[in-house]
Amino acid sequence: MKKILMLLAFAGVASVASAQQTMTVTEYEVIQVQDKYQVLTNPFWSNWFFSVGGGAQVLFGNNDHIGKFRDRVAPTLNVSLGKWFTPGLGLRMQYSGLQAKGFTTSETAEYVVGGPREDGSYKQRWDYMNLHGDILFNLNALFGGYNPNRVYEIIPYIGAGFTHSYSRPHVHAATFNAGIINRFRLSNALDLNLELSATGMEGKFDGEHGGKRDYDGMLGATLGLTYYFPNRGFQRPVPQIISEIELQQMRNQMNAMAAANMDLQQQLANAQRPVEVEETEEVVVTDANIAPRTVFFTIGSYKLSPQEEMNLSYLVSKMKEFPNAKYTINGYADSATGTPSINQKLSLERAQAVKDLLVKKYGISADRLSIAAGGGVDKFGQPILNRVVLVESSN
Repeated sequence: MKKILMLLAFAGVASVASAQQTMTVTEYEVIQVQDKYQVLTNPFWSNWFFSVGGGAQVLFGNNDHIGKFRDRVAPTLNVSLGKWFTPGLGLRMQYSGLQAKGFTTSETAEYVVGGPREDGSYKQRWDYMNLHGDILFNLNALFGGYNPNRVYEIIPYIGAGFTHSYSRPHVHAATFNAGIINRFRLSNALDLNLELSATGMEGKFDGEHGGKRDYDGMLGATLGLTYYFPNRGFQRPVPQIISEIELQQMRNQMNAMAAANMDLQQQLANAQRPVEVEETEEVVVTDANIAPRTVFFTIGSYKLSPQEEMNLSYLVSKMKEFPNAKYTINGYADSATGTPSINQKLSLERAQAVKDLLVKKYGISADRLSIAAGGGVDKFGQPILNRVVLVESSN
């Protein structure tokens, strides 16, 4: 009977151990999912591009309907310089134009070339340019997330500018520009573009007026290349895959190192005190100082996780045990990601988040807590260890 009971007890212990092991794997495995829309900060000199293209365009003016469509087709070219501020939003300045062709019923109209045609109309031809700024919208990136290897992307744009006629008389006209860029990726540095454009212009563009405020139009299609200057593309935050057990081990290691440092400082202070040879009553004094408490954050975030809130429970008990002690909350960020200004702001937000928790949730007086922002650092080892707040006793 005793043997049977011992076997049952052993089986129970084994099953509990197995269950605990299973729970450990399930409970502590932490995986951060990467957001397909999230990219790191784009510096000012990154993602600039230069484009050039050529094609044809057709004018729609007051009397152009009297001529055949093919006789109104003229060559065009465009040259652009721009920058992508995000994967989905960019700006460019474009110089476009070359030549325009139209028809008129008046021999004295501007830009007339040659004599009258059989129907009494006249051909027009003049050289011009259109300088305009455009806002670019990458629909694939806006709705499908950033993908640097996407083969095809569609990019609508809108903008405004003005025209200048190189042929006499030199007429200027305001323009409204819109179109669609069909972008085909050739490499990281080069794209092939098919651009379909529409331009609305003041009616004086073709030298004719319909007796009232009217407008001319132009439709064009060009094929060209775009070159992206270095630095090109956008960086994604690198997702950290780490277990809670590993995180706790790192935390314990940092706490142990900080505690050992404080112990050495205390030993040095004791060694420097004068020795008084007299009998004294032994008094046990509890030190209000604490080893620095560590609070870790995920990349780019200043929100406290439930695990980190729990990690502050020991600190809260210490603070309440010594109500006159004061503490400094030092925030840090990982210098490997983000810009110095962003990391400085993020480190301050992390320190403030810890202070707010101690004050609002646990009732610690705000006068006892001061915050400091250490900015982006690389002094605690792995990048995840630099995304931290250290709470220390103030001298």
